[in-house]
Amino acid sequence: MTKKRWLILISSILIIIIAVFSILQLPYFQLSSEQREREEALREQITSEPAENGEEDTEDDSEEVMGNADEQENEEIAVDEPFENTFEFASEENVDIVALGDSLTQGVGDDTNQGGYVGILDRTLQALDTNVHFDNFGKRGNRSDQLLTRLEEEPELTDALEEADIIIITIGANDIMQVLKENIMDLEISYFNEEQAFYEDRLSEIFDKLRSINADASIYLLGIFNPFTNYFEDIPELDQIVADWNTIGRETVNQYEGSTFVPIDDLFEDETANLFSDDNFHPNYDGYYLMAERILEYFN
Repeated sequence: MTKKRWLILISSILIIIIAVFSILQLPYFQLSSEQREREEALREQITSEPAENGEEDTEDDSEEVMGNADEQENEEIAVDEPFENTFEFASEENVDIVALGDSLTQGVGDDTNQGGYVGILDRTLQALDTNVHFDNFGKRGNRSDQLLTRLEEEPELTDALEEADIIIITIGANDIMQVLKENIMDLEISYFNEEQAFYEDRLSEIFDKLRSINADASIYLLGIFNPFTNYFEDIPELDQIVADWNTIGRETVNQYEGSTFVPIDDLFEDETANLFSDDNFHPNYDGYYLMAERILEYFN
């Protein structure tokens, strides 16, 4: 074989090796086989046709899922059944989804390093006959005041929001954490009550700003769960504080048309399930999977 042919052969082999390596680096292939199977099942759920029989039962189930806020907070998700909603946005040719907020949106703690709930939603929604595009503006440590500043000062974020069809937000947990940090030696419930009032005002400002940027996008505000007891077991009031923060979120959302509150606190109540990363604060892949599954239940 001539030297030229050897070079061509070696070059071809290198190209094949690089191509295979690149494929293996794709998010889907970095997941374990069990995680891939779970996400495949999730994709099958959103593409399954509703049963022709028992249409009345389906409507009743759908009404239950989209019922009032108190009922939604304690809902259990049927993982092994097709979603009952119709994903109305899937009829669009292109759908732009912007996720913004704190570390939960950034995906901190996801042991697969594939973007937490946003990555799971992205991979799942690709099964629809729609071109779904995600922009992730999650930033670790963001409080509500910092998110407000970003909405004023980050043109890239504003531009993405202007084009968004769906906006997903996680915010508020770091506001609680800030109170804990600043008053660690002298914690009183009054400190949280004072900050709660400020948080309520800032959350309304966030929604006002979002609506001034984009009047038509569907907005989904995720609730807060309580990971704080892993570090502050001697503060039993934390459950009530988190519940109060969620009440503020729900009441704020109810004031804005086209907005939905998505409760997630109940997803993390099972102490026997391993849903947290090594820092005992952020969800691991399993925790983010539950969050993504819950969000899909509320998409309509």
